[in-house]
Amino acid sequence: MTNFLDTLGAILSNAYILFCLALGLWAGLNALRGDGLSGNFWGAMWSGTILGVAGLVVWLLRTLAGEDLRWVYFLYSLFFVLVLPGTFALLRGRDDRTAATIFAGVAIFAALAAISATDPSRGVIVLPSLTPTPMP
Repeated sequence: MTNFLDTLGAILSNAYILFCLALGLWAGLNALRGDGLSGNFWGAMWSGTILGVAGLVVWLLRTLAGEDLRWVYFLYSLFFVLVLPGTFALLRGRDDRTAATIFAGVAIFAALAAISATDPSRGVIVLPSLTPTPMP
């Protein structure tokens, strides 16, 4: 079960990184065109938040399974869950060009923070080795 959770955690981390990058580029392109944010963007933003929640749940399951994970990843996971809805709340639901610019910066920052969290040299997230091992 732990191997499955390790792989699922790696998949969710990569999905969150790519999703936030795409969300940031989308908002940035809207801002460059002078457009605001539409309902489609808000739905995508909440989908990204759900990815963050799923990553937090997998981290909790891995911890309950007995893996020795650093607690700082719990803080990263909370950040990933709160950053997009928190920005929405601070902007009070604005959807103009300025809000698109702010969301572009926040989403790209969240993606870069997720890349930083998954850097194996830092040891924040223990990602599984995905190289096949030879069978005797």
